[in-house]
Amino acid sequence: MKINAHTLVLKSIPYLLSIAGGIILYTGAVDNAPNPNVQDLIINVSASLLSIPLVFLLYDYTNSRIARQMNKHLSDSVSDKLNGMTLNLIMLLRSILSVRSKLTLENINRMLIMRGSVIGGRLKITPADIQQLRDIHAELETLLYHGNAPSVLSGMQIQILTSLSRDMIHLVNENRFRGDKRLTVKYIENLMARLTDWLDSDSVARLNLQENLTPDDAEMTKKAKK
Repeated sequence: MKINAHTLVLKSIPYLLSIAGGIILYTGAVDNAPNPNVQDLIINVSASLLSIPLVFLLYDYTNSRIARQMNKHLSDSVSDKLNGMTLNLIMLLRSILSVRSKLTLENINRMLIMRGSVIGGRLKITPADIQQLRDIHAELETLLYHGNAPSVLSGMQIQILTSLSRDMIHLVNENRFRGDKRLTVKYIENLMARLTDWLDSDSVARLNLQENLTPDDAEMTKKAKK
């Protein structure tokens, strides 16, 4: 509150000086102007000084409203893209782990806390899965480094998403070059932990995910791959 009050006072000083100057000039012109021409000139100048604060206040208000609307639109756009990416990644993990349970937020949460031993027993990753993972990773990288996500996300959210991106590329590279199942399981565990952190950090993302879920797994898979 102190910082806001201090800032408000500093911003108000030019406006107050302009108003005070206009009042002083007007009073002086009315009482002490040597002739009507000088009086009219000083009155016009004082009127300008009195109108300047109004003009700038209207400008600041309009600019502030436009900035808020642009930020909201930008935030909604980034949120929609991240929600789509998150949903695609969850659907991919369900396919990799052969999860066939009903597609609900509760079942997704259960999947995201699977232990490594369970993941290893279910794991079936194909070249098509790796390609899809690469596509999701590229989409996330574009949002983080070539888009507007950093301007509307918190520092914690950016940290979670960069960690998610790193684990995805580790999983891709592991399956392209070595194929170590132990490391593959580790990276999948990491991915699911990052997804859990992301949903915990953003209640809107969790709500949007829940709204997109349907009991029809096949239809959901089609939607995620579009």
